[in-house]
Amino acid sequence: MFAHVDADAFFASVLERKDPHLKGKPLLALGAGGGIVIAASYPAKAKGVKTGMRLREAKMLCPEAIALLSDFTEACVASDQIETFLRSLTHAVEQMSVDEWFLDLRELVRGIPTDSVQWARDLQQTIAESVGIGMSVGIAPTKLLAKMASEYRKPAGITCIRDTRYMIRDTPGIIAIETFLRDRPVAAIPGIGRARQVRAASLDWLTAWDFASAEPKTIVHLFGRPGRDLQEELRGNPVSSVVSANAPPKSISRGRSFRQSRDHAEIFSIVVRHLSICILRMREQGLACRHITLWLRDGKFRFEDEHLRLPRPMDTEDVLLPYVRHGFTAIWRRVQGCTQAGLALGDLRPSGPAQYSLFQEPAHLLRSECVQSSLDTIRKRFGRESITRATSLQHTSAKRPQRPNTYGHIGTTG
Repeated sequence: MFAHVDADAFFASVLERKDPHLKGKPLLALGAGGGIVIAASYPAKAKGVKTGMRLREAKMLCPEAIALLSDFTEACVASDQIETFLRSLTHAVEQMSVDEWFLDLRELVRGIPTDSVQWARDLQQTIAESVGIGMSVGIAPTKLLAKMASEYRKPAGITCIRDTRYMIRDTPGIIAIETFLRDRPVAAIPGIGRARQVRAASLDWLTAWDFASAEPKTIVHLFGRPGRDLQEELRGNPVSSVVSANAPPKSISRGRSFRQSRDHAEIFSIVVRHLSICILRMREQGLACRHITLWLRDGKFRFEDEHLRLPRPMDTEDVLLPYVRHGFTAIWRRVQGCTQAGLALGDLRPSGPAQYSLFQEPAHLLRSECVQSSLDTIRKRFGRESITRATSLQHTSAKRPQRPNTYGHIGTTG
């Protein structure tokens, strides 16, 4: 079981803790420039004010609102105080932002609580009394469900999702997976994204349960592997775990969307650039990979992917490129036109001395490592684009992105 602990109207609550006279009043916490609302107290939210709204628009909805610049220093102090308390409960704490954390309840110092709802109440009370910030808590079999649960009854809400389809009897604060998901729209799924929402709507999937109960093959076909991971988490099957601050990532990935192209060479060149960047990030953390995932998306938002298991941990372009080329060739035959290409290096582990095989000469592997070390040094000093492989320079129309949504991240899911 996982818990998602989320501060209620955090930056507004920080201002209230500095000045208790503000409590209960419509309050707008503004960003550094003073023109955007980054948090609103619940009396202001009741008038329709939302995070990200311009101050002028918020004032039209709630003229009596008090607008103050956020105190980011005080916010960091409050955040540190909350995290210190959470880490006294368990070492398995993952901070997602300044005001939200995941906990693995299986790793609690006092063991898994027999009454999850009461445990959450005690947590809320302790933080409210010691830090002065209200919290909402979601508890569920997966991190995704726990995050959805913490949003369900804000502010100061507690929702515990049970790994059952239905509850035999109603229990305050506890709800079955199917009942919960039938009550949530597709848009409430964290990470669903606008494109997936549109695609789901075209299939008349209105609720999160429609997404969760769809055929897995349909999900993979329409949304790729990330969509399947979302579905598994919605079904109560953990895909990701709590990653503590100093834990190494489980995967490193990068993808990019662009105008539709049927040019094999230019799409492969994009994949090679992804490989170079992912390897640089991987080696910066002293890691090597044993798994590669490639994916392509066509113009109809259908995904095809290819998974490659490596014979040993690898961390150089020379050694990994032939596998990537093989996987790309296999997957390219299955798409008609491409609008997105991505690559992930997975099953990461500490990179030790090179492991030689009967079919590879030690001299070749040593030369590959020397070349890679030189590439790393040049890219760190002069930038990632300072030196590239010739194959990564062959992109023309694909170089013009459809929208500025090139993305890359260090993932924590395996």
